[in-house]
Amino acid sequence: MFTVIHLTVVLSITISLSVALQNRPYYNVIGDAVNLVQSADNKKYEERNINVLGDIKDLPTYLLFGDGNEAVQYNVSEQCSLSIEVLQLGLLLRQTWALQIIDAIGKPEAGFLDGSLKWLGSYDECKRTEYHNKTIGLDIKGKYSVVNIPIGTTYNPLAGPNIITLSIGVCLPDSCSTSDVTSIIHNNIGKIPIGNFSAIPFSVMPEEDKPLTSNAITAIVILSLLAAIIVVATAFDVIVVQWLRKRGPLEEPVVNPAIKQTDTEKVPLLNHNSNEVKVEESTLEKLLLSFSFYSNSKKLLSTRRSSDTLTALNGIRFLSISWVVLGHTYAFVLSNSSNGGPFVQNMLRRWTFQVIANALVAVDTFFALSGLLLAYLTLKEMDKKRGKLNWAMFYFHRFWRLTPAYMLILMTEATLSPYLSDGPLYPAKGFEVDYCEDSWWKNLLYVNNLFDLDKSCMGWSWYLANDMQFFILSPLFLIPLYYQELLGIILCLVFLVGTTIAPGVISAHYELPPSFFVPNVNQDATLHYFKDYYIKPWCRMGPYIIGILFGYLLFKTKGKVRINKILNLIVWAVAAVFAVLVLYGLHDAMNDHPMSSSVSALYNATNRTVWGACVCWVIYACATDNGGFVNTLLSWTPFGPLARLGYCVYLVHPVLMYIYYFSSRIPIYLTDFTVIYLFLGNLLISNLVAFVASVAFEAPMMGLEKVLLRRERK
Repeated sequence: MFTVIHLTVVLSITISLSVALQNRPYYNVIGDAVNLVQSADNKKYEERNINVLGDIKDLPTYLLFGDGNEAVQYNVSEQCSLSIEVLQLGLLLRQTWALQIIDAIGKPEAGFLDGSLKWLGSYDECKRTEYHNKTIGLDIKGKYSVVNIPIGTTYNPLAGPNIITLSIGVCLPDSCSTSDVTSIIHNNIGKIPIGNFSAIPFSVMPEEDKPLTSNAITAIVILSLLAAIIVVATAFDVIVVQWLRKRGPLEEPVVNPAIKQTDTEKVPLLNHNSNEVKVEESTLEKLLLSFSFYSNSKKLLSTRRSSDTLTALNGIRFLSISWVVLGHTYAFVLSNSSNGGPFVQNMLRRWTFQVIANALVAVDTFFALSGLLLAYLTLKEMDKKRGKLNWAMFYFHRFWRLTPAYMLILMTEATLSPYLSDGPLYPAKGFEVDYCEDSWWKNLLYVNNLFDLDKSCMGWSWYLANDMQFFILSPLFLIPLYYQELLGIILCLVFLVGTTIAPGVISAHYELPPSFFVPNVNQDATLHYFKDYYIKPWCRMGPYIIGILFGYLLFKTKGKVRINKILNLIVWAVAAVFAVLVLYGLHDAMNDHPMSSSVSALYNATNRTVWGACVCWVIYACATDNGGFVNTLLSWTPFGPLARLGYCVYLVHPVLMYIYYFSSRIPIYLTDFTVIYLFLGNLLISNLVAFVASVAFEAPMMGLEKVLLRRERK
């Protein structure tokens, strides 16, 4: 009798186990979340499979137990056959190690029809199981695999058609090679009584050792050198600059006789008469201090702000990046849940969930903020210098501000992610295709949103590409706005009309849905929604141009505008109404009341620009002291440091989610409180990691620019 298990993969797999998902997790995870929404009520399981649910739940038995000497028939190696026989003997003798191997095998889970398709068993129990027989010189260790059995079809909107698979965790002796496991599965899969599974093509994907690649070694060396520089710089800063140079000369303190002293306090705690050694730091010292963890942390956590700071921006930045993390928390966890379909279906019925389903507009908030700040600060700088501006430095500063941290995080994620964790779902080759060897340059040049999704790197970085492309075009608006205001406004309006017409035409042509998360949408339309609409600059520039216009208005009024109270309330009410329409207007469309293609095209053409205008009004009202309690709330002092972390939070939070979800040993059963805890944990850990990334990657580069180019930090 021949017992077995396996690790095998069928064609392509949905959710976390597919080969495509191992290579392009962002698009696949988001795509599977979209698919769960679109098919929550209509999973295409074959009817015959549903009718024999009892047989499906017996699949582990069919796969693991055969009849006859299949090892000989299918050329299973002698060593594997011996290990299997010893395992069977151990089971007869009730030996612990043999029972552990069987216990580690995946068992049928409740909720199959709700989407519980991952019977993963116990990954860790399998890995730690060992047996040593000195008599016959046999050592056996557990070897974990996953067998994926196709039971239907589905469609990933961002990756194309996929097979719905039932995934069963398997534990075998480590002497069984990939070909052995293939033979064992091939022998037993035909005994499944529901359909002709023997004809299904499958491949074995055993858990592999992860030797360090040359890319990983290079990344470790670079990060180690950077860490060494930071340690030296921090030690120099703390010991020499902060202590030796500021402690003053060692002499008797001067005590003011007017101060009454006690026996326990002969010297005042704060001796304001002490002399501080002031030493002009050399350029080399300044360069070194740019890497000081201590000084950079102080700057990052500082709550000081100048009188002309747009303080409301801090609150909007932090709340918006938190909104992005919340949306990704829901989208990412769905692909590793046991009840994703029913959970999403129930959530979409709630009006309150529309804020999460439409979290996509949080990105448009950042586009509006970028445009407003850019116009406001650049026009102020041009006014200060009578229209003269070093445009080469204008572009260099932006590139230098964003790119080093971006590239260092990309390098770390692409090369070291295979070694950050493990688990039954963890991709052996990390989160990116070929470690981004063929696509990193697209990210470096900020053009990755203009290419196909194949071999894309850090899929969520499409936003950075758009933002940089908008920045490159910005002088076309800023120069005319400064010299010829009417011409500048006309150019802005022309581009605004163009970026409104383009998404409308594209939406009508492809019959796009108004959102990712509208059920029962044509599969091709959903794919085009992302590739041809969602990430393209000509469809996303509306909020940025609105931001430029509001930044120009703020510059012209110098933030000193008193608006009539009644008019102020009316504008606030109008902005609130339009914002609510954008956020909640798709509730019916997400609940089996689809929009017509023309209405959907109108929504896609205008919703992001309208949302950007609402956000810009909030900023303008708060900056001109017409924001009331909203300004007080958004200007809360702690939002300052948190807002500075926003950029690095955006870069690192998907990576942290990958690590957590792919490391999970069992699928997650979703409830409201489960997702709340996941969100708060994701938000906290993302900010902590972003703090380290900002201090180590981002702040030093800004310090280097200031020293080398004598650039004062704005």
